[in-house]
Amino acid sequence: METVRIVLCQMPLGERLTRREAAQVRAFRPQFMCFPEYFFVNKRLGNHVQTPHNQARQISRMRVMSRVFDTTVIGGSMPELAGCLLHNTTFVHYRGEKLGFYRKQNLFFAEEGKITPGDRFSVFTAGGITFGVLICADVFKDESFLEMKRLGARIIFIPTFSLKREESVLDKYRRDEEIFVRGAKLADALIVKVCGVKSDFKNFLQARSLVASPKGVLYRVKPEEEDSAMIIPFETRL
Repeated sequence: METVRIVLCQMPLGERLTRREAAQVRAFRPQFMCFPEYFFVNKRLGNHVQTPHNQARQISRMRVMSRVFDTTVIGGSMPELAGCLLHNTTFVHYRGEKLGFYRKQNLFFAEEGKITPGDRFSVFTAGGITFGVLICADVFKDESFLEMKRLGARIIFIPTFSLKREESVLDKYRRDEEIFVRGAKLADALIVKVCGVKSDFKNFLQARSLVASPKGVLYRVKPEEEDSAMIIPFETRL
């Protein structure tokens, strides 16, 4: 078994790391950093609009962070222009080099008619660890986790846009088991879910970041932390 260090960047969408947050990341020296779904957006453009200039700028931010922190950055997601199509895409960088990307396949209702779904799953390798990416509603299809297993992913990063909902803590924890622990069992992999925090830009989010293995939930934010921006260092053995 080997130790893996991961930083979950539970942050408001469209924001930048503060100096204090950057210092936390440097001190932990993670092998992986993961951001929320639609984190790399220009708030003036919104979630479902993109320009070539902004796209290049956001991708450059991810690349620079991966070099500065000497790590692998799973870039949450962002609207990606591909010709005349718009995708919801995660870009992955390792120490300043682009490893590739993944385009969300199972769209949220607000994306339909605006976002074009992707058509393939991907895995990447950094530091000898093979990992994959799913985005938010991809988790509602068993084939997502089964394909991750087939491709050999040992970690699955899941950038998520989680809507606020009225439910009991027991209901929250039950959903964690039914979706993420079950998904970890299907994939036989570690699950890392990273959510965005509500802000003036998106005030209807709840940040329910967690880490799950086939044996159960290893970490999750407390119910009272669901509105809190947090740099979450997590270490475990694979």
